[in-house]
Amino acid sequence: MVLGVLGLILAAQAPDTSRRVVPPDSYADSATAHLVREARAARERNERLVTAYTATVKQRIGVGIRALSRDRMLYRQELVARIGWKRDTPSTLEFVGAREGIPIALRGDRVPEGLRGQARDLVINPAEDYLRLVGGDDDEGFVYPLRVGGEADYRFALGDTTTITLPTGKRIRLVALHVTPRRSEWRLMAGTLWYDLDTYGLVQIVFRPARPFEFRRDIDPEDRDDVPGFVNPIGEVKFVTLEYGLYETRWWLPRFTAIDATGSMGAWLNVPVRMERVYEYDTVEGGTPPDPTSTFVPAGRIRRQEAVDSLLDPAERRRIADSISTIVQECIAEATTRTAGADRGTVRSEIRSCRRGARDTNLVVIVPRDSAALLQSPELGAPILAMGDLISEDELLGLKDAIGKLPSPQWAPRVDLPHGTSALLQHARYNRIEALSLGLSGKLDLGPAALQGTARIGLADQVPNAELSLQRPTTNGRLALTGYRRLAAANLDARPFGPVNSALGLLAQRDDGEYYRTLGVELVAQNTNSGWWSGRVFFQRERPASVETDASLPHLFSDTRLFRPNIVADSADQIGASLTFRGNRSLSHTVTLGGELTVEGATGDFDIGRGSATARLIVTPPGPLAWGVTLSAGTSTGEVIPVQSLYYLGGAGTLRGYAGGVMSGSAYWRGRGEVGNSFPAVRLIGFTDVGWAGDRNDFWQGRPLLGAGVGASFLDGLVRFDLARGLRSPKGWRFEVYFDGVL
Repeated sequence: MVLGVLGLILAAQAPDTSRRVVPPDSYADSATAHLVREARAARERNERLVTAYTATVKQRIGVGIRALSRDRMLYRQELVARIGWKRDTPSTLEFVGAREGIPIALRGDRVPEGLRGQARDLVINPAEDYLRLVGGDDDEGFVYPLRVGGEADYRFALGDTTTITLPTGKRIRLVALHVTPRRSEWRLMAGTLWYDLDTYGLVQIVFRPARPFEFRRDIDPEDRDDVPGFVNPIGEVKFVTLEYGLYETRWWLPRFTAIDATGSMGAWLNVPVRMERVYEYDTVEGGTPPDPTSTFVPAGRIRRQEAVDSLLDPAERRRIADSISTIVQECIAEATTRTAGADRGTVRSEIRSCRRGARDTNLVVIVPRDSAALLQSPELGAPILAMGDLISEDELLGLKDAIGKLPSPQWAPRVDLPHGTSALLQHARYNRIEALSLGLSGKLDLGPAALQGTARIGLADQVPNAELSLQRPTTNGRLALTGYRRLAAANLDARPFGPVNSALGLLAQRDDGEYYRTLGVELVAQNTNSGWWSGRVFFQRERPASVETDASLPHLFSDTRLFRPNIVADSADQIGASLTFRGNRSLSHTVTLGGELTVEGATGDFDIGRGSATARLIVTPPGPLAWGVTLSAGTSTGEVIPVQSLYYLGGAGTLRGYAGGVMSGSAYWRGRGEVGNSFPAVRLIGFTDVGWAGDRNDFWQGRPLLGAGVGASFLDGLVRFDLARGLRSPKGWRFEVYFDGVL
């Protein structure tokens, strides 16, 4: 799963950077050109003198999914290994801790599969001044700016200089090299590299791609044709950072690397991906240049050892084989000592583990025979419970200035127009106002900003609707200025424009939306990093919308099957603003808290204010049962509240067992409780809902509606099927299908 998401974000064919003609605008001045020359030369002399090091590496990976009610962890992995690296002979890597979890499907942790295959990526060769994911001489990953011929892809300019003082009293001068991509290509980097002016060793690099990766724009044409036109996954790397530490006052070696990325597909799927890796060095040795006649490729090199096996003469192969044999014998001796007194089968298993780890010609990987012990290693530290546990707040604060100064994307206008019937179906929806509504969208991508437009019309009401939005991404968020004519909904909790409500409207003559029409302009700001806040300022004209169709599958068989009436919205011209805060916190593997707070106000034909709060508690103890509770309440101010600004209850989002809009008023409260089995992949659930909406003066005296039922949950509530019954008039049964349930 992790490899698939990272592959979407990082994998593609490399452009040709082998050109040697240096464009005249490559360097801001001669001092910049001098720094680039020296930094390139440093790759050929400095850390190539390192002959050996020992270190502990810790890697943490998390993949999540962001939803309206609560964020979920899709996958998490933590590894700890000890590295014994040697430049001229085979190296060793021993796993001392490893665990992974798939919280939406499985309980508890397990030992990751394929540890030996992951070992190569954990070992670094000090002669390489970048990690494998950043790119290099084999055209993997991003296009590295300081590769030979990099001027064809980048422009360079010197930035600030600073001085740091080590505990030994030594002062180190650092200089920033700003790198700007020439083209809006997702594999080109926009960022800053910091160099030590004494050795020209790389100290830190912080960058992000020139633009996000778009499937339909960047994938090979052959692969694109196999996927429907409306499917366009986007991978956005928010930042990548690599930091180096100075060891023995001489060697700059990688210390910390982190990636913060997001995969998305439309507005309904948002998958954050984070990875961090930390190296702690115990010893570093060096000073001897490599043997120029040796063809041995040390562990951690970008190139794979298998690619150069044919270059080794028989004597060299024997030397490598002897080195590996020595390491294996040392491993066997240690295993024999460790298992002294154990049964013969245990000893044999330990010895086999040593031999299995010697399959590589340049890296011996050691995995304990009792791999389950890796789960309990104290070196793993605190478990990953949420995406916020990856890349700590202190680390983010340290990177804040560097990330904030990253260059903006290049101005590179590009028009993306709809094509094919799939583009028409991408925005299709069905409701009792429009019947079938079809839309088309287009985009003018400018680089730092984008202009996106959507036009649609319903077959029943034949009222054209359109939106034109100017969008600008920021370091941690997004701004969008939009002019619009929309069919809006007063009860967004019912998700009336989603695929489920559209399908039920067409196939079952059941539409939970309460609709009205709007014409206006809005400015929306969102935090896209954590999603914890969003805000909106708007001016709009609001008008009623009437039911225009009864067409549905049930209506074909019975003329008496009709859609229920729509609300009669008040005509109003309003200017206002709203602000929403959301948060989720996993207190442990078994307890998760979450909630949201929304405040809004508007003036014009009506002076109103509204505020609502929701809290959720989910408990999944070690026993057989899990349970969850949701409590929510809201009220409003103003002498008269327009119909479209009332609170509405009913439907899967608020009160199961009842139709959308079954209760409404200037205030509301509701609660729901659920209990089910603790296995997250598939849960059978019993639930009850209670809720009231009405005049705010009756907040404590109102008679609530009650609903109860049973359901099935898949993937920790991402997909829900419920059979619910309203227990108070209007009584009845309802089958609910929705996403993002409590359990």
